Amino acid sequence: MMGERHKDKPPLKDTMKTHATSDEHGHLHLPEGAAGLGPELQAHIGRQLRAVYDEVAQQPVPDRFLKLLDELERKQAPKS
Repeated sequence: MMGERHKDKPPLKDTMKTHATSDEHGHLHLPEGAAGLGPELQAHIGRQLRAVYDEVAQQPVPDRFLKLLDELERKQAPKS
């Protein structure tokens, strides 16, 4: 049975009970002794995210965003 195979392991929701805090730079910090994601899982998640978002990152910036950026730059330029 599938449930018996992992009966000695606690449910994932129980292993991830941590109260992470973030610093002024937005970096997350786990409390001392808290279980976090292992390096293999972090690498796997990173590969999956890159695979999903790589195509989006290669697409050109839409014209409406370029127009908004130009407008913002004009507004921020020092008046002469």
